Amino acid sequence: MENRGKMHTDEADVLKCVGKDICAFWEKRFKEAERNWTGKRPVADAAAKLVDGSLDVVAEVKRITGGDVKLGDAGMQKPVLLLASTFGVWASELTLVAGTLLKAGCQVKIATEDGSPPHFLSVSMNPDFVDGSWRAPVVSSAEQELAFRFLNPECAEHAILKKENIVSLHTLARPPQVGDYLKDKQQFAAYAKVLEDSLHIARDYSALCIAGGSGAIPGFMFDRGLHSLILAFHRLGKPIMGECNGALAILQTLEPLTEKSILHGRAVTTHSALDEYQSGWGWTVPFEQDTDSFWRDGAFDLAAYSKAEQWYSPGTDGNPLIDSEGYFRAAVGCEGRFFSPAGSSYAVAVDGHFITCRTTPDGYPGALALIALFNDKDAFSSSPFFIYDDWRGCSIE
Repeated sequence: MENRGKMHTDEADVLKCVGKDICAFWEKRFKEAERNWTGKRPVADAAAKLVDGSLDVVAEVKRITGGDVKLGDAGMQKPVLLLASTFGVWASELTLVAGTLLKAGCQVKIATEDGSPPHFLSVSMNPDFVDGSWRAPVVSSAEQELAFRFLNPECAEHAILKKENIVSLHTLARPPQVGDYLKDKQQFAAYAKVLEDSLHIARDYSALCIAGGSGAIPGFMFDRGLHSLILAFHRLGKPIMGECNGALAILQTLEPLTEKSILHGRAVTTHSALDEYQSGWGWTVPFEQDTDSFWRDGAFDLAAYSKAEQWYSPGTDGNPLIDSEGYFRAAVGCEGRFFSPAGSSYAVAVDGHFITCRTTPDGYPGALALIALFNDKDAFSSSPFFIYDDWRGCSIE
């Protein structure tokens, strides 16, 4: 009986330590967020300048990278392939990136799962929307105006969203299920035959960008055909940029020779543990209505558009849907580095030809870093290179 009581006492001590360690972990994160958080949306200025045409891309690239770029460089001659989901893309992750690239003279081609136009999540265009983790508005009026420009059939930006201009990922080669392979080996032979043609798509583009939003989780994260295409861009040494949840597809791409993520040993950023919603998360089912029909008397009817959305909310309230930080830390391993300063204005990591962007405003500085790479593959001589805390770019030892 005496030994049994001692065992219980030891277990109680262990659990007490566990509780203290958990509290210390979260308190450290909360205090870091308190130091960094300003509540401002600094990317609103960039969105406003894209709307009025005054954005100076060369000056902005200089500001965050210290490098000089020449617009129209040879690296920009092929279009950028920008993936955005039909299950819901965060508007600014498409519009700020595409708008900046277009302003720099780049071509942009949008790709979706099936060739349908991507769906802008209504909350991502609503300045009154309150973010589920930070409990504050995260959409500026300028970002809303920029999104409306892309959705407006009378604006030039709308052209890249027309169905006839959308690239379909449906044609990418995907391996058969193991049971089908066991029953019919010819299925794998057929896959191997069309795989090379799928990979040749990478030759047609200068870079690959994957926008986030909740729709990127069901749309892109587990797509093995897309993983093969990402690997092709990687082996060609072409820039690959992942924004928010869009970077999860890059993380899931394995290097066949090592069977590790292609991000293994890299410096990356994504959502920190504090950025994940513990409730109210999900994505939309494919949007069946023509977005053009929501333009009435020269104004976009956001209320009607929002009402027309159908949301799918899996899982249990009180738990995050995806623990991005845990996934990324595991993928990069001890040799890599995870960088996500909680609450800072921006967080972008550039490591070689990989660019990862933490969350909704970070695609803009990510696009500027991409433009720098177009001009000079060694633009970031101090690698890895981080952009954070309202435009302080540096290499962090």
